[in-house]
Amino acid sequence: MIRVRWLYIFATLIAADTTSAQRPARSALTAADLPAQLAPATRQAIARLGDSLRSAHLPDEPLYAKAAEGVLKGAEDVRILAAVRVLARELGGARGALGIDADDAELVAGASALHVGATPAMLTQLRDTHRAAGNIEARTSLATPLVALADLLTRRVPAPAAAAAIDSLVARGAPADDFAALRTAVERDIDAGRAPEASVVQRTQVLLKGIDARSRRTP
Repeated sequence: MIRVRWLYIFATLIAADTTSAQRPARSALTAADLPAQLAPATRQAIARLGDSLRSAHLPDEPLYAKAAEGVLKGAEDVRILAAVRVLARELGGARGALGIDADDAELVAGASALHVGATPAMLTQLRDTHRAAGNIEARTSLATPLVALADLLTRRVPAPAAAAAIDSLVARGAPADDFAALRTAVERDIDAGRAPEASVVQRTQVLLKGIDARSRRTP
């Protein structure tokens, strides 16, 4: 859960920065920002991973943020380096599943979803649905649906049910608020003892009906 929340914040910040040309450039994390508590060899290994990601046109900032997170939690260097390597692989996997057009926020959110049980095929399906719904032309981000998918998976919603729910909302052009509402409602249901799959199916249907109702009211 902590990992997904961290990645949600990180992906949201990137999305906000990449969707507004009026905002000043983000102050990027670099290898120079790695915590001094890390051993030199660990810092060098993470810096090399960052170089590899940049060469592949992948975001390297998440690696440095992940390393800093590990230091804050008091993790040993070996565990921090292992976690950073996993994240680097997941970012590459997200690129493979989402394609070359995916932006940094989408890649970070996609990596998070892969980490908690989504398959590359699920991410590709969401990308294709997103495109078919006309979102590419509108330049809307797939990051929000991907974060919602990751969040549902951390709540033990079965992956096929979680992916189907998010895909159906993407297909209807659901706004970001609907994905947030789904996450909140499912969390509340599960805390109350309801089965995760039953919750996500019912809550998604409610949201889809709301989308349909709004569409009927629109001239």
